[in-house]
Amino acid sequence: MSATASVGQRLADLHGSLSPAEQANLKLILGLSAGHLVPEQGPGSARGRVAVSEALELLCPYDVADPRGAQYRGRPELLTDELLATLIAEAEEVGETAVPFDEHYLGCGGPVADRVATSRELTSLVRSVVPGAEPTGIASYLFYRDAGQGIIPHIDTDIFSLNVLMMLAHEIPGDPTTSSALYMHYPDGSDERFQLTPGEVVIFLAGTQAHSRTPIVFGERVTILTFGFMPQGAPIGNYRR
Repeated sequence: MSATASVGQRLADLHGSLSPAEQANLKLILGLSAGHLVPEQGPGSARGRVAVSEALELLCPYDVADPRGAQYRGRPELLTDELLATLIAEAEEVGETAVPFDEHYLGCGGPVADRVATSRELTSLVRSVVPGAEPTGIASYLFYRDAGQGIIPHIDTDIFSLNVLMMLAHEIPGDPTTSSALYMHYPDGSDERFQLTPGEVVIFLAGTQAHSRTPIVFGERVTILTFGFMPQGAPIGNYRR
């Protein structure tokens, strides 16, 4: 470890010298730090954001030109009107038994979502922007129903280190420009708003890129389906719940 290396490089070097369990703990600490530092102001916080972001990006297991931001945004050909309607119907059924989880409700993917999670079409789409990615087979429905529900800035665990986020439904009672949205937060303190429409998909490296969802207001409801992907050849045990 060079004495002149940046803090981020030194953290990444430290990661390489640890046992798998210690590496997991360090990654958890870095992820918590990334989320905590997003709203902080001041020179110290700015340096911390840069250092943590650099370390996470150096540890990024995916071969992409830039791990920041969205790797893909749009409505893919695989998501036909028929499939979207089927997933929305499945989400409504799963939502009846969804459980509270970190300021939203969580439901495991049903038969249709699980088939999409490992489908050739979805895998081809993901690999077209993140080469070598493999599906974990994990699909989850997320429901935001109660006023104030959202997700604070954070980094995802390995299960969703590469996250395919699909908007299924968004009921907006007021001004769309101020409704709940996905945000990505960058080391320089800036952020980017992603106001997704039903059927729109975003693919991003959620294990590297700090992100959040702003709270919903009374009468607003959001239904999302997410699919987890992992690096090619990674131990599948690291990418299961």
